[in-house]
Amino acid sequence: MAVRLVLFALLLGALPALYFAVRVGAIMRRRGLVGAVKEPALSQGEPTLLFFTGEHCTTCRYRQKPAIESLRRDLAGLRVLEIDAAREDRLARRFRVLSLPTTVLLGSDGRVGAVNYGFAPGDQLRAQLAGLA
Repeated sequence: MAVRLVLFALLLGALPALYFAVRVGAIMRRRGLVGAVKEPALSQGEPTLLFFTGEHCTTCRYRQKPAIESLRRDLAGLRVLEIDAAREDRLARRFRVLSLPTTVLLGSDGRVGAVNYGFAPGDQLRAQLAGLA
């Protein structure tokens, strides 16, 4: 009986997080963040990765940054912009940065191809970049 109660409690804790993730995705699609031209000046005619980070973000420093550096070495045509979300709060709001790290992939035309909240492995970013082409 105790095991069932624990599993039920865990399920109840996971449901709000799942609901929030689904709602955020739906809101972003409805408001036009994914696929909309937001900052064509940032892309400058080549695929661009916006890496929103922060001074005290350990996940940014020890997990996301090495993954991005590896990706940068492998893909010569990729432009990476590291952006401090606290200092560039206007830009962070424009791309609806909810947590750190956040990566935003822009196509060569400036359209947002993908937004990743939290750590995004290099393989995931590679696949998303392939989808932009």
